[in-house]
Parts: sequence; C-alpha cells; structure tokens
Amino acid sequence: MKLFLLRHAEATYDAPTDQARQLTPKGERSIAKLCDRLKTKEFSQLAVIYHSTLVRARQTAELFRDEMQLKTPLQERTGLAPMDDPIALGAFLLECKEDAMLVGHNPHLTMLSAWLLTGSPFTDCIDFKKSGLLCLERISPPNKARPAGVWVMRYFITSRAMES
Repeated sequence: MKLFLLRHAEATYDAPTDQARQLTPKGERSIAKLCDRLKTKEFSQLAVIYHSTLVRARQTAELFRDEMQLKTPLQERTGLAPMDDPIALGAFLLECKEDAMLVGHNPHLTMLSAWLLTGSPFTDCIDFKKSGLLCLERISPPNKARPAGVWVMRYFITSRAMES
C-alpha cells in the first residue's frame, strides 16, 4: 500500500478564523506545478483522498484531484488537524489496504511521517513545506516496535524542487 502525504498549499491569513483560510493564487499555482511534475498513472490506484476539516486542505485536495484528472473521491477526515496526535491514525492506517492520500498540515504531517518511518513522531526526518508531497509504502505488517507497520520513503517532492 502506498500512502501519499500532501501538505496544503499557501493560504491567506485574512480569514475570520483559521478554519476558513483559503488558498492564495500562489498556493494554487504551486499545486498546479506539483501536478505538472507527476505522472497520472502513479495515482491511478488511489482509492481515496482524505483531507482535514480546514478549508485550505480541502481546496488543496480538490485542486490536486482536478489537476491530475482523477475521479478519486474526496473525504473529510478528523485527526488531520495541525495539532492532532499522529499516532492516533495508526489503527486507521492499518485498515487501509489500498493506496490513499492524506492532505493536512504541519506539525501533524511532519510528526506522522517521522512516526511511520522511524517509529518516533519526534524524529526530525522530513521538512514538510507547503505543497510538499511525500510518498510512503508499507513494506511489512505491524509489530510491537512498529504498530503501524514498516514504511519506506519512495520519494519526496518539495516546492523548492518545483522551482527548478
């Protein structure tokens, strides 16, 4: 199973609440650039795109799906907010048998990726910038030391890489 983690694109700060912050034009362009660099077939097995309850994550998920010309359903999911516990997603990830994408926020995505790759959410191993996309693959089932299974990084695309 592949798991794609996508951090939302740049968002405005002039919304009445953090929940309502929308993507900026620059943020929208960064998702379009990201999608230009990707191959659609990589995402052909994507069963669902989960996004947090915040507007900017939903908009990022919608843009990604549209730019990649996918028919993949979008689904709002709790547990993906910036300060949510990444380990709480462990049971959910074990239930996932098909490729999935999570569109969320920092520090949650940084901690989730660290936990999946190293077993500790407090290991600094991924610098998740806005519009960054991480592809992980589960290579072995859960065990006592790694309750969500053993994951490896297949690739990580940052906004800086898209500038070249």
